[in-house]
Parts: sequence; structure tokens; C-alpha cells
Amino acid sequence: MRSTLSYLAVDVRPVASRDVLILETQLPFGVPEKHADRCARQRRGQVVYLIAWYNGATIGHALLKWQGAEEDEVASRLQGTCPDVEDLFVLESFRSQGVGRQILEAAERLARERGLRHIGLSVAVNNPRARVLYDRLGYRDAGLGPLHEHGEYVDASGRHRSWDEICVYLTKAL
Repeated sequence: MRSTLSYLAVDVRPVASRDVLILETQLPFGVPEKHADRCARQRRGQVVYLIAWYNGATIGHALLKWQGAEEDEVASRLQGTCPDVEDLFVLESFRSQGVGRQILEAAERLARERGLRHIGLSVAVNNPRARVLYDRLGYRDAGLGPLHEHGEYVDASGRHRSWDEICVYLTKAL
């Protein structure tokens, strides 16, 4: 799934088992078993864990969940009809170079190949850079109102952290 945009050209492809140790070293964010768990879920056909590679290094990722968002407010309204892109992440030094766009385009391509007509994601209201990207790519407010999302993760220094944010759910017609 190589893209030839005028931005930084990266190779975006589903995770392979052999990639897990590389991911744990190069993208050590989140719980220690995050990458292995996502790889196992991909093998079961529940998700596709897309990894962006540049010059042999992992620089970003996103989790495409076929059953859609798991948050009650979203799941009850979309009822599994809209796959969900979760945890779109690009290393800071590679942001604003088209990497996030290429990851999203790969997710959209996979959803279209499955015959799906929509795709969705949530964006924090305090993340205007991401919202501008999503708007530019055709994502629109799904009309679900503000959503409260929260969770826990392990930061780069190994400390346990929690996050709490207000998000808006966006969808795009494919």
C-alpha cells in the first residue's frame, strides 16, 4: 500500500508477527502488550493494525476496528455499520508530512474493499490540527454530540498515566 503523494512517501501495511518486537522498541507507548494484542486481534479478523514505515523504521500506526467504535454512545447509534479508526498516531518529528493522511487512506481503501460504505473516528475537541486533517479528507460530524472518552496508558518513561478528553465522532462516506 505505497502512496506517492507529494508528501513523505511511507509504506503503510498491516502488522506482521515479526513486527511486534520492532514496534515495542520504536513505538513504546501504551501498555507493554499493546502491539502484540493488536497483532493477535488482527489474526482473528477483528481488526487491521496499520503500521507506517519509513526507511525501515516505524513512524506511525492506526487500528481499524471492523465492528466499529466500542463506546456506548457511538456503538448504539451506528450499530456496527461503520468501522472505526482508533489510535491514529504519528511520531512528532513526522507530523504534517502526509503520514496520517496515508494511514487513513489505507484504512479507507481496506473498508471499501470489504464493501463498507462509511468509516468513522473520534477526535478530541482540543486537537484542532487533527480536526483540520479529518475535515480536509471528508470526515463530518456524525451528530452524536460531545463524547467523554478516557483510559490509561504507559508513557515513554514507563509511568502509568490516565487520559480524559471530550471528543466528537466523525464519519466519512466511502
